[in-house]
Amino acid sequence: MRTHRGKILALVIAAALAVGACGSDEPRLTKSQYIERGNAICAKANQRVEEAARRTFTTPGEIASAELVTEFANEVVAPTIENEVEQLSELRPPEVDEERIEDLLQAGRDGVDRVQEDPTVLLSSVDSGFGRYQELSVAYGLQNCGAASKETRDLIEGTVSQG
Repeated sequence: MRTHRGKILALVIAAALAVGACGSDEPRLTKSQYIERGNAICAKANQRVEEAARRTFTTPGEIASAELVTEFANEVVAPTIENEVEQLSELRPPEVDEERIEDLLQAGRDGVDRVQEDPTVLLSSVDSGFGRYQELSVAYGLQNCGAASKETRDLIEGTVSQG
């Protein structure tokens, strides 16, 4: 009986070690691979935000109420960008770029926090809350991260005629 328990314990420990080692076996991406995958993640997020903006802001030429902007920010923008940042954090960038990517991801998290604290920053022409995230993303080669399209911004601001 004792030998049987010992074998089971050894198997459990071996399995735990094998599972723990799995994450580190994932190869690092090259910078171009990281950019390609990152741009795809960010493009999907932007598409989600744009589609939601089309559904939410339906009265052409009418400036959205603060309540509607707040709801849109909290239910669409913040969770979408939060998910975008999470997906980017799951990619393994080149080791030499790890710190730079972590700064970029932290800027995205900070942007989400800022929008959650004051959703009306989405209406700001100066900084929608994601300015630093966008700046660091573009500098690295990610073209769409945290950036609302002009059409999305216009929909929120009520300046697009839908029809």
